[in-house]
Amino acid sequence: MRALFAVAVAIAWSATGCDSRATASDPATSRAEQKSREYESCSASAQCQDDLRCFDHACRRTARSTVGDYYAAAGALARERGDLEGAIAAYAQALGSYGADKLGLPPEVDCAYGATLAAARAKKDHAELAARVLHRCVLSVPVGSRLRDQALAGLATLADAGLDPVLLGANKVADLYLTKAPARPASDKLSVTITPTQVPTSKSYALIPDKLSETELRAALVGCWDVYSTATRKDTLAVTIGLKASYLASEYEDEAGTYVVKLDPPGPLAAGSAEAAADACVRQIVEPAIKGLKLGDAFATRLAVTIK
Repeated sequence: MRALFAVAVAIAWSATGCDSRATASDPATSRAEQKSREYESCSASAQCQDDLRCFDHACRRTARSTVGDYYAAAGALARERGDLEGAIAAYAQALGSYGADKLGLPPEVDCAYGATLAAARAKKDHAELAARVLHRCVLSVPVGSRLRDQALAGLATLADAGLDPVLLGANKVADLYLTKAPARPASDKLSVTITPTQVPTSKSYALIPDKLSETELRAALVGCWDVYSTATRKDTLAVTIGLKASYLASEYEDEAGTYVVKLDPPGPLAAGSAEAAADACVRQIVEPAIKGLKLGDAFATRLAVTIK
């Protein structure tokens, strides 16, 4: 009878198809290939792959660089305060600390670094690096994760900077991402502002910004922007010109003198550069326009001419 019972148990055990490698503490449902990867959902650490633990219902790594995480926190704080350059520098230090500790960089730190670079995309170097870092972020996090969605949203902001989205389809980072011509604003959408670095108390000064705001002169200044933007792929042209109005006595005793305006010579700019050409272009428009004004007093200031 006992022999028959042993045979029956063996047959029943075989019929269940149980894995001979399974143990009471290692059910078949928790095999490594079935466990959640980093940033995938979980309800307990047992559901995460090795070296991961379940925090806030997501599998996260525990091998961390405390110094690296400090700099990442400093970067987040700097960005919150509007200091993008300070935030970028802090995140770069975070990456360096993880490298020094010989630990893999957590994707959330890399993703935050890319998002900060994208926020500072006005600088071409930041925009190019942002595309690379954000693509790296996309490749390192699972589909459907919040980090991936945020990285793609950041990449979308780089379209006007010349990002080629086709490059994002590869399973590895590219050498260059901003390979398309950046989108340029229409000339009728540009703003032309004339701002003194220090507003003179002179009543005559008001004649200068009024004159330079005339339609014909605005169109000429936009022409300077067009040449500069084509050469540099930058959306903003800014030229600062120093000028001084002073009294010039008449050669004749029976005639009153006049006030004349002179422009300061241009600052040190590389010969042949786009900046030097833009400065010369703006001066050629500003100088004859203000020299014909009838001024009644003296003043000195510096005009910031900005077209964007």
